[in-house]
Amino acid sequence: MIRFRRAVLWAALIAVILLAVLSVYGAFLGTDGAQAFFNSLPLAAYWLALTVLLIVGLVVFRRLLQIPSLLLMHVGCVLVLLGGMWGSNAGHVVQRQFLGIDKVPKGQMMIREQAEDNRVIAADSNEPRQLPFSVRLKDFRMEYYKPGTLFIRSQAGQMWELPAEAGARLSLGNTFGWVFVQRVFENFKLRKEDGKTVPYDAPGGSNPALQVVIERPDGTTTAGYVFEQFQPIFTEPVDLNLIYRRVVRDYISDLEIVQNGEVAAAKEIEVNHPLHYGGYHFYQHSYGEDELGEYTVLLVVSDSGLNLVYGGYMMLIAGVAWHFWGRRTLIAIKSRRMITPQAEQELPVAPGRQE
Repeated sequence: MIRFRRAVLWAALIAVILLAVLSVYGAFLGTDGAQAFFNSLPLAAYWLALTVLLIVGLVVFRRLLQIPSLLLMHVGCVLVLLGGMWGSNAGHVVQRQFLGIDKVPKGQMMIREQAEDNRVIAADSNEPRQLPFSVRLKDFRMEYYKPGTLFIRSQAGQMWELPAEAGARLSLGNTFGWVFVQRVFENFKLRKEDGKTVPYDAPGGSNPALQVVIERPDGTTTAGYVFEQFQPIFTEPVDLNLIYRRVVRDYISDLEIVQNGEVAAAKEIEVNHPLHYGGYHFYQHSYGEDELGEYTVLLVVSDSGLNLVYGGYMMLIAGVAWHFWGRRTLIAIKSRRMITPQAEQELPVAPGRQE
């Protein structure tokens, strides 16, 4: 029995060292490469062996069952491994073949505004799979950091940057004069007023633009509009290249889950704030635009095994906290309560330093 325990300890030590080596190696593979590597058949055998080894440790070393903190840490590791294997591609195959649970481990959906779809392009096969419900995109929008930036470049290659906010001005030196930003438009449009064509900021839509004035050193001015999506328009030619750019802060998709003809769930999702429904998480992944309009790209991830992983981490954290801090704190509190006021008076007093 002693030899068997020693063998289990050595096997556990080797498995932990191997885990550290594999983790370092996986860090250099990138997200997709690491996922494929850790879900490969040899690694699946390793995860299974490590889980069995931890379970055997609970049986062989009874002290793990007698100390709550060690038990929590040990069982927490087992749950994390079991949850990871259950949520892997191989785990989904086991669910489908033996339990009849047919879920897509991971995939993507492309949905246009005011449209709904239930097709997911599976990441492992690039084939379309169907969800038991549909996802509708009510609205898609992007939020930007403010202000944007007006980039100015001369024919000789000189570069300047000016914050794209009303009232901003920048000197370009004696050769080019000054550049002023008079107005910022979120959605630039033109309309007729008293027989004149005037610009205005229309509600909805997206056509960002700046109203810009260039004052030359001789005092003459040229006005025009610098667009984010189109070429600038000035009243007369200018020898400067002006570009308006904004930095995207967030992508937001307003989603609805439609099941049996009714809206079962709804949420505005953004990066790291997914919608969870029907055993899946829907993440904001990317977006695109073509001749038919804007569309959002959702990352669809199965939640199989996720509760086991979360529960395992909670047990692991609780065990570590109790083992290194909670137990000692409780012992200290009990020790102080055992010391009565009378006993405190009888305790020897350390002699002080005499002058």
